[in-house]
Amino acid sequence: MDPDYALAYAERSEAWTLIGDLSGQGKTAWPKAREDAEKAVAIAPALAEAHAALGWVRFFVEWKFAEGLSELKRAKQLSPANPTANDLLARVVVYLGKPDEAEKQARQAVELDPLAFPAQNNLARALFFQGKLEEADAIARKAAELHPAAASSRRFQVLVAVQRRDGETALREAQLEPDEGYRRFELALAQHVRGDRGAADAALADLIANGRDQLAYQIAQVYAVRGDKDKAFEWLQISFDTHDTGTLGLLIDPLLRDLRPDPRYKRLLAKLDLPETQ
Repeated sequence: MDPDYALAYAERSEAWTLIGDLSGQGKTAWPKAREDAEKAVAIAPALAEAHAALGWVRFFVEWKFAEGLSELKRAKQLSPANPTANDLLARVVVYLGKPDEAEKQARQAVELDPLAFPAQNNLARALFFQGKLEEADAIARKAAELHPAAASSRRFQVLVAVQRRDGETALREAQLEPDEGYRRFELALAQHVRGDRGAADAALADLIANGRDQLAYQIAQVYAVRGDKDKAFEWLQISFDTHDTGTLGLLIDPLLRDLRPDPRYKRLLAKLDLPETQ
C-alpha cells in the first residue's frame, strides 16, 4: 500500500472496525482500525473520509463519544455530499436518542449511494427505532436484495416481525439470515414470538452457548422480550463490562422498552454516559 495514500488507510480502518465487531476479534482488529484512522488524518487532515473513519473509531470502538461525534461532524463539514461521512454520522446520531435526525442523515447517505448495503440497512435501522415498521421492513428488504450474503441482512425484517408479534414471518426471515451468530439471535426471538416455549428455550440456550463472548447484548434483548428483567439486566451488565458495541443502543432500543422504568436501567445508562446532541 502507498504509505502516503490517506484514503486507503481510512477505508482499511473502517474494514478493521467491522471485522473486530463481527468476528469477536476486537482486541486485535480495533487497534489496527485506530492506527489506520489516525494515520489517514495525519497524512490528509482535509480528507472527509479520514475524519469519518477516526470519528467512527472514537465513538464506536473507544466509546469516546463527544470526540467521535466531533470528528464525524468535521467530516461532513469537509464534504457535505460524502456518502461515508453521511452514513457514519447517521449511525452515531441514532445512538444519541435523535432518531429523526438519524433518519434524515441516513436518507441523505442512501441518496448519495443508493446501491450501498450499509446505507440502506442503516436507514432501516433508523426507521425501526422510530417505530416506522412498514417502511423499515421495505428498506431492509431492499438492503437484503443488494447484498443477500451480508451479516445481519435479515435482522430488521425479523425485528419488525417481532414488534408485530408475527412469529411465522420472524421465523422465516431468521432462517434466511446468512450470519450464524445473528441467526441464533433472530431464531431465539422468533421462536418466543411464535409461542413455542420448547423451541424458544432451545434457541436461547444455543445463543448463550455459542454467542456469550460476542453477543451479550443480543442475549439481553432476548431476555427483555421474554419479560425476564433480571436476566436481561444481568446480560446488559456483561455487555457493558465487555465493551460489547450493542450496548450503544441502550438509550433507543425498543426491545428494551419495558426495562426503562427500572432503576437499574437508569444507572446503566448513566454509566454509559452518552453526550447530548444539539
